[in-house]
Amino acid sequence: MKKLSIALGAILVSMTVAHAQKPTIEFNARGILTLADGDMAASAAADGKLMKEAGVKDALTIYPLPMKLGAELGSSPVPNSALGWTRNAAVSGDGRYAFVIESRGQTTDSLKVVKNLATDLPAGSTMYIVDISNMTKPAAKKAPVGKNPMALDMLGNNLLVTSEEPAKELRMFEIGAGGLPTRNVPVALNLTGTRATDVSWHPEGEFIAITLEEAKEVWLYKAKRNPQGKIATFEPFGTPVKIAGKPGPGAFTPDGSLFVLSDLKDGAAASELTTIQFNTTATDPKTAEHKVVGQTAVGANAESFAISPDGSMIVAANKNKSALPWEGDVSRASLSLLTLAKDGKIAKVADYEIDGIAPESVAFDKTGDNVAVSVYEYFDYGRRNGGVEFFKVNKGGTASLSKQAAKISAPKGCYTVKMIP
Repeated sequence: MKKLSIALGAILVSMTVAHAQKPTIEFNARGILTLADGDMAASAAADGKLMKEAGVKDALTIYPLPMKLGAELGSSPVPNSALGWTRNAAVSGDGRYAFVIESRGQTTDSLKVVKNLATDLPAGSTMYIVDISNMTKPAAKKAPVGKNPMALDMLGNNLLVTSEEPAKELRMFEIGAGGLPTRNVPVALNLTGTRATDVSWHPEGEFIAITLEEAKEVWLYKAKRNPQGKIATFEPFGTPVKIAGKPGPGAFTPDGSLFVLSDLKDGAAASELTTIQFNTTATDPKTAEHKVVGQTAVGANAESFAISPDGSMIVAANKNKSALPWEGDVSRASLSLLTLAKDGKIAKVADYEIDGIAPESVAFDKTGDNVAVSVYEYFDYGRRNGGVEFFKVNKGGTASLSKQAAKISAPKGCYTVKMIP
């Protein structure tokens, strides 16, 4: 009887501890914006089988915070494509507008299989300007931006978009009232055999970094202004930085001293995070040399990462082999937590497995205390939903991540998560 009492006591304590983990979401922001690609399963990149559900469309969804059961969400059928990684959406600094590029057009329900996602999906050409000032009722307008837009980034009221359109591979839109473009500055990058697959503003607004995937290079460009002080064009500044594998998304640190880039390699080997120190003070822009100052391995297919607001930590989202067809050699996806030193050295702290398939986007909140990560799908039979999962950043001593008890159920194909400040 005494042993039974002890056992029952242990169970009650265990139940009390479990019950104390409240199913709340901690994320310091006004809201969260997600994009979902309803056109294809995550495994379509491997076998071309879209497995599209009839009637399911692309979606932009907004979740006002703090989350409450039964609270009204905002949703709009904004066309978008996961082929644009997570660089196909930006939120204005005041949190009033979202900008979404349509990297590829939506497919019909009758299209079941494609041989090549990059060439067989309908071309995209549109940017959607979404008024999210009322987060429960987003309203979208659209503007043309060129064939197959690849990436966008916003700083202040200046929005950059790269595309595959010749002579207009880069455009800068000056955004005015109502979120609409008032100036369109096309820039010919004169590319041959390569695409501008990513673009990032330097936080001071005088430089941008452009990634050329097939050329395996990252270029620094400097803004050239007209007599009125407005940006008239961009010109190369220094020699390109060579990347050994496959350059993916990149971002400047909050202070602009470093540029972090994901090198995706061949998709089978571990990806690397690379830090680049750009020389922005050279007197001769033709000979300015930039250098790689740090590299470290993370998981495979690290198609997204986020830098903490203080620039000291990075969280990378690793698809690994989670997006392969289920009958194949499927593995768990993961997050990698890393520290970033002022000199550009990166050190991995730990990896954290997650349950979902293809975590393609990760975002810190305003304070850097929490992280959100998108989940394209789960290993669920029947209806295939996506989600957003949350982790708390433990900063005391050795940094770590701990999974929060609650998550958001999102539409199938959720691959982008953005903070609404």
